[in-house]
Amino acid sequence: MNHGPTLVDNNILIGNPKGKEVLCNSEATVFAHNLFVDCGYFFRPDQRKSSWYRPHTREAVGVARTTQDDRWFNNIFIRQGPFNRSHPWTASDYNVFYEGAKKSHRGDEHSIVDPFVTEFSRADSPTGVTIKFLINNAPFRVKSPWVDDALVGVFPIVGQTIEDEYGNPIKVDTDFYGKKRTQPIPGPLDAAMAGPKIIEWKTACRTVLGTGSHEPAK
Repeated sequence: MNHGPTLVDNNILIGNPKGKEVLCNSEATVFAHNLFVDCGYFFRPDQRKSSWYRPHTREAVGVARTTQDDRWFNNIFIRQGPFNRSHPWTASDYNVFYEGAKKSHRGDEHSIVDPFVTEFSRADSPTGVTIKFLINNAPFRVKSPWVDDALVGVFPIVGQTIEDEYGNPIKVDTDFYGKKRTQPIPGPLDAAMAGPKIIEWKTACRTVLGTGSHEPAK
């Protein structure tokens, strides 16, 4: 719960076939270059109030409840779109919606809906997680811009765009692995072409003496 801005980029968020949702009570959240699988989104404010501050200081400016003011750019959604109803204070565009995922009720003028089956799978093991999926040419057909301060704009409550701790505007020009992107195509990977994609998390392991077995390092 905060007034942002918060940048959520290059992540993989997995729900379940029932469309388990991400619940949020934060204002001014920017979702960019993420992969959402069976994962909806629900903005649920309550009666609490929180402070906001002059950018890059601890000088409190005001206190208020949060209101929704999100940005959704260059994401891929599989089977479940992010919006369960019309969100008037949300900007969404340049996304790809696969396997029945639907666009938002507002925006998404340049987004693409495609019935292509991604064959998404996740395999867990003691040493990590492996994710596999397919993409077709849909992400390359989206004329996506770079997600930066010019695209996001300044959020009115906090008077700030997406910036680093020194006040320098942020440009999302790296991918999931920290690799420099050659172009701003939707999703967490700087994919060069359509086809199978594999993402692996490897956990460092240690040998448990006397057992001959291995377990993930804490």
